[in-house]
Amino acid sequence: MNTNLTRVILSAAVVAAYRLANSAHEVVSPLVSGPMAAQQLTDSNIAYIGAQVSSRMFDGSGLSIVILFAVLASIWYKPVKSLFTSNEKVN
Repeated sequence: MNTNLTRVILSAAVVAAYRLANSAHEVVSPLVSGPMAAQQLTDSNIAYIGAQVSSRMFDGSGLSIVILFAVLASIWYKPVKSLFTSNEKVN
């Protein structure tokens, strides 16, 4: 099988897995971040900071998108690198 076709299939599978994980994540995140959000109403700066950090960690962005881009970059690193190095040899 062509390696680029394999990369396209792998990329589609990774994006599908990312979407599936975020769908499952959206169901669980209110249950996890709810108690922390309620703590931000207490009279404490630390409780507010903890609630903000936990709600941003569980909002479906941030770390999960970084992991997605890292996996896609690892899949496509060699062809992109060879594209740029082959252009340097021609010039």
